[in-house]
Amino acid sequence: MGLDELEAFLRKKGAAELVTEIGTGTATFNALVDAVAVSGSTVSSRLSEGVDHDVFTVSHRPTEHGTEKRYELTILGRRVYDWAVQTEFERKIRELRRLRHERDTAFEQMVGKINRDQELLKMVADSEPIQDQDFDLPEGASLVSKTPTEEELREAKYDRMEANLKPVEEVEDADGTGENSD
Repeated sequence: MGLDELEAFLRKKGAAELVTEIGTGTATFNALVDAVAVSGSTVSSRLSEGVDHDVFTVSHRPTEHGTEKRYELTILGRRVYDWAVQTEFERKIRELRRLRHERDTAFEQMVGKINRDQELLKMVADSEPIQDQDFDLPEGASLVSKTPTEEELREAKYDRMEANLKPVEEVEDADGTGENSD
């Protein structure tokens, strides 16, 4: 494979991430799909292309349920991986995966809160409406609060001041200067 072909392959979506994910070990298709942020069909295409370009090798290992394909880097693939480690590309890929996980977790929390709020709104809407019931409200009362006018605020202040005043007789009796009514 020529350098142009290798570069073209590595520039394809998910190819370099697959190299870093396989790294110095082996990986199954399902593990790679979970680890790389591309679709399963893209992972499948990149693995096939990588095998054709001598970046990956495939081995079949026995399991309890038959055999599984495991992907491993070839000598060329390991060379690419070494460069990925030296240039910190591999670390950046792992950091991106962590950030994607945090984003997905935060998104799920947000959706959970929205769903909870929607359920609460539905519960409130489903409860018996009070529209058709009669209420005896005091005269001038309203279910909707209104902002008092300046005149109403002055009157309320005056009423509070008047309520705090004691009659002159009570004040004189408390001082001992007033007469007893006994």
